[in-house]
Amino acid sequence: MLKFLILCFIGLSVFGYTFPYDGDVLVLNDNTINAAIKQYDYLLVEFYASWCGHCKQFAPEYSQFATQVKEAGQPFIVAKLNGGDQEKQAMNRYKVSSFPTIILLIKGHAVPYNGDRSANGLMNFVTQALEDKLARVDEIDDVYKFLSDNSLSVLYFVKDSQQPELQIYSLAAKIFPNLKFGYTTSAYARKLYDVDEGQIVLFRTFEERRKEFTDQITLEKLTNFLYENSTPSFEELDNKSYASIFNKNTPALILFWSQSSQETKEVLKLIAPNIKKRITVVSVYSDNYMLNQVTGQLFINTPTFPSLYYYKTTNEVYKFEGQITVENVMRFVHGANNGKIARKQKSQPIPTQTSTVLKVVGDTFDELVLNSNKNTLVQFCQSSSSKCYEPEFEDLAKELKDNQNLVLAQIDLSYNDLESVKIENYPGFKLYIPMVTSNPVNFDQEFSKENLYAFVKQNVQLTHTESNKSKSDL
Repeated sequence: MLKFLILCFIGLSVFGYTFPYDGDVLVLNDNTINAAIKQYDYLLVEFYASWCGHCKQFAPEYSQFATQVKEAGQPFIVAKLNGGDQEKQAMNRYKVSSFPTIILLIKGHAVPYNGDRSANGLMNFVTQALEDKLARVDEIDDVYKFLSDNSLSVLYFVKDSQQPELQIYSLAAKIFPNLKFGYTTSAYARKLYDVDEGQIVLFRTFEERRKEFTDQITLEKLTNFLYENSTPSFEELDNKSYASIFNKNTPALILFWSQSSQETKEVLKLIAPNIKKRITVVSVYSDNYMLNQVTGQLFINTPTFPSLYYYKTTNEVYKFEGQITVENVMRFVHGANNGKIARKQKSQPIPTQTSTVLKVVGDTFDELVLNSNKNTLVQFCQSSSSKCYEPEFEDLAKELKDNQNLVLAQIDLSYNDLESVKIENYPGFKLYIPMVTSNPVNFDQEFSKENLYAFVKQNVQLTHTESNKSKSDL
């Protein structure tokens, strides 16, 4: 065992840091990720949490994948970072909000992986991501075709194919897989498009049709230019912008509008160019085919038109109140960014009750639990990251259902906000007693149906004596 531990923590000392390994997987943390980025051009990083069931299930596959990569001599390093327990700086930097999340870092720039959790899927993703994506278009007809075939094209007007900045340009092409990158040595093309030798131009089909990169060519400056100019300042939401916002936790102003509220779009069009570097601005028409998906992400049960929301992360959404004007919206964004506006409380839609366990959501918690005249035992789940004891809790509810003074309830805090409730370990159980619901009794034993029943019996005067007798068999 000692030999195994020693082998696991043998690492490379780089820039004053020592990188430990778990098998063939490089282990990172907030203090070492920058050093790893300096050492390795290509890092595939899994952000995981020790308590995440999906992560535990995926761990053997990821470890096997790392061994395959090492044995094949692939030009990238397989790494992992425990973001669920302590390493929060890297989580925030790369906008990770769920586990496991896998990101390919190219010189520190993130390319997210959205495929299945398999070694084959990962290998195909990285192989394609690292392919040379530059198209050489020296003939003027090829230049025309390259620009006409793509709605977003980047063209580098170079003197010859040996220009050293092409290496930086090639890296940028890998970081932006949705853009098409080409280069041309044609002097005629430079004259036709009125550009100087060595200039990079982004051709697009929206707003200004071309944007010229005029700065010194470094990877940081070029990627910043492309981030800022490769998307419209303001657009109707579609699959691409939906994924950019909700899969990557990109801050966004989201306007819900209808035919009778078109003037609100004009307001957002004025605002969008001024905040585009920090916040994506999109509209969602009342007939937009993705309306239900967006309202689900924002926990809006019944959308109104017009209405405006500021999405910062999954757990931080703000609703605008008042008349939609440039001044009011800018004040709203500033207030939300500076903690002066309360975030919107999440709540799932009020469910139809189909089981013995009472299903509670954020909007019904006060009514069904805090203001109830019955003793209410609540199971607090977080289904996105931990187990909910569904069958066991349901069985106990059935066995106690004849007690008229007792209700067993459940709420999923992954999708419902309760500021008054703090749960350290999921799932948690609290017993709310009428008249003293502000001070619930915590169940702090190891979960079992027997222990939970004993807890209820100790704190509640059960009314159904026949049921009570049967509980000795539990």
